[in-house]
Amino acid sequence: MLAGCATRADFVQVKRDQRDMRALLADQQVAIDGLRRRMDALRAELGESGRRPGSADHQARVAELEARLAALEQRPVPSVTPGAVETPPPITGEAPPPESMPAPLPTRTPNPLEAALARDEGQAGAPAEYREALQAMRQGQCSQAVPKLRDFIRKNPKSDLTDNAQYWIGNCYYSQRDYNRAIIELNEVLLKYPKGDKVPGALLTLADAFADSGDKIDARLILQKLVAEYPRSEEADRGRQRLQALGD
Repeated sequence: MLAGCATRADFVQVKRDQRDMRALLADQQVAIDGLRRRMDALRAELGESGRRPGSADHQARVAELEARLAALEQRPVPSVTPGAVETPPPITGEAPPPESMPAPLPTRTPNPLEAALARDEGQAGAPAEYREALQAMRQGQCSQAVPKLRDFIRKNPKSDLTDNAQYWIGNCYYSQRDYNRAIIELNEVLLKYPKGDKVPGALLTLADAFADSGDKIDARLILQKLVAEYPRSEEADRGRQRLQALGD
């Protein structure tokens, strides 16, 4: 009886280890893909800059990212053999573990952007095309939302919601893990609408995009800017938490 219990416990632990390892592999692949995209973008900028001032900085940045990518790809990760442990050894007189109660997995904090999206969608006086774009985004249809948002910006350049539309375009790309494009679009919020109410949110998502692409140095600098310039904002509270997580 005791031997049977020990075997069952070993099986459960192995299943948990497999699940954790698959998550680790997925996270590492995301980081590698993000670094490759950053390198491609910097190489493109370097090709355009030619011999102009600043090209040396681009070269140094590319070299730094190449070193990060090499280190990440060489990091040893134990392999997970699919099907290595599919069923526990039979134990006489003992029912198999219920499938309805799997081991709990780590859960992420609900995204506060969902509430902000709902608030923007329900704003009084918001044009129908703007609400339709946000509704498409809430449904995960960024391929439909982004063109609608761009069209809204083009037709309403002086609207109070124009900076909001640009902000949501950046968040669409971030939700698709297209971090380089998200960085470009969110930076437009800072450049074109520096007095807009979406600047703190743009800074926070911009920092997340840099961090998720493996660039924690730039992520930390942006978070410090957010906390220093918008200390009382809701985004600054989350920015402080991000800084702690990054080791600030």
